[in-house]
Amino acid sequence: MKGKKQFSSIEITELKSLIKERIKTDRSRQKGIRARMRKIGFYGSDFGIFDLQPSDFDGLIKSGRIKVLGQETPFPKETVTVKLKPNLKTKKKQSFDETFSLFDPIKNTSEQIPDNPGNYIVCLRKDSNLPDVGIEFEMKPYQGFKVIYTGIAGTSLRKRDYRQHFTGNNAGSSTLRKSFGSLFGYPKIARDKNASNGKTKFNISDEIKLSEWMMKNLLLYFKINSNPDELENELITTLNPPLNLSKNKNLINKEFRNRLSELRKKR
Repeated sequence: MKGKKQFSSIEITELKSLIKERIKTDRSRQKGIRARMRKIGFYGSDFGIFDLQPSDFDGLIKSGRIKVLGQETPFPKETVTVKLKPNLKTKKKQSFDETFSLFDPIKNTSEQIPDNPGNYIVCLRKDSNLPDVGIEFEMKPYQGFKVIYTGIAGTSLRKRDYRQHFTGNNAGSSTLRKSFGSLFGYPKIARDKNASNGKTKFNISDEIKLSEWMMKNLLLYFKINSNPDELENELITTLNPPLNLSKNKNLINKEFRNRLSELRKKR
């Protein structure tokens, strides 16, 4: 046997995503995808399968030929299956049903976020609120928490979600941090030596205050996804996060988004 038969739930999620990606892509890219699966420890030949389909992989799990090591999952009690409620006006069920994991920056460490591409959703904790800028806006609930932002990590959820957003201390590399600091009214300074390029950040004391506020007031949901763009569009359309300015065409919260854009440009 070349590979292994026991995988953590995060590895299972990534393998499922890679299997779906492989069957949709052309032959020139399939070899690279198989190499990524083997790096995780999965070889289809170990199970006599050479054109692996999602149903084949599910069958290996159900039959016990592949074992899921739940105790190796960083969030054994907080991994949730997200099922959005149907829209009460249209009675139509939301189209996506995805499995996300919950990250609490107070309880968990960055190592518990996978170093993989994927999607993420940022929510307010119970009783937390965004700064008041004089314009009312709506926030949709997600697992009981108010959604404020959704995004993608093209390379690493760990680097993008935690190290750049929560502890980056540089709003110039995090659009989310820049939005929060702008809502708080923090003055901006040039990010680079070449101040004429217009790129800005906040001074170090305000960046530290920003990190502390985010840790105390935000929760993060994440999902490994090799092709996160399509799901991101769906999340923006369905959840209408007020801090998502790009790709968000929803008329609801438009006035708030316009105000946020103005604040982000203000020095």
